[in-house]
Amino acid sequence: MHYTPNRQDYAAVLRIFFWQRIGTKISLAILAIAFGLILYVVFIQGTPPTIFELVWLFLPPFFVIFTFYIQPARLANQAAQNEQLVTEATWELSELGVQITSRFNSSLMEWSSIRNLLTTRDYYLLLNKKNQNSFRFLPRRAFTSPEQEKLFLEMVQKYLLAG
Repeated sequence: MHYTPNRQDYAAVLRIFFWQRIGTKISLAILAIAFGLILYVVFIQGTPPTIFELVWLFLPPFFVIFTFYIQPARLANQAAQNEQLVTEATWELSELGVQITSRFNSSLMEWSSIRNLLTTRDYYLLLNKKNQNSFRFLPRRAFTSPEQEKLFLEMVQKYLLAG
């Protein structure tokens, strides 16, 4: 499979990656509860909110905007400026793992190092087992046919279950 990643790919997969992290979901839940409690207190009191209450009213929306828009866009812009990250890549699957090759380098992601395959509408993310902040992604547009995509999924499933 061949593809050339772009800035939009990086922004999209970073949003997906941040969303799937348990820490992000826990933070969002805590902030949502705090937001609701502060909102309730402000309405019950009927007085203008204090500075403390204002901070807690603005913190959850800011966290969401930062986590899912500002940070992915910033990192995607950095990736787009790195020629090694936006050059055509070729993925080949074997019993050893996923070989990812570009004109700059070649790396083998062994099956034993892959924690999970995250499937979305537009991408597949291979999450790293040892480094929870690391992943590789493959846009679904890289497949030349539905059969090729089906074969990819079968191989990944086979080797992940075996590992």
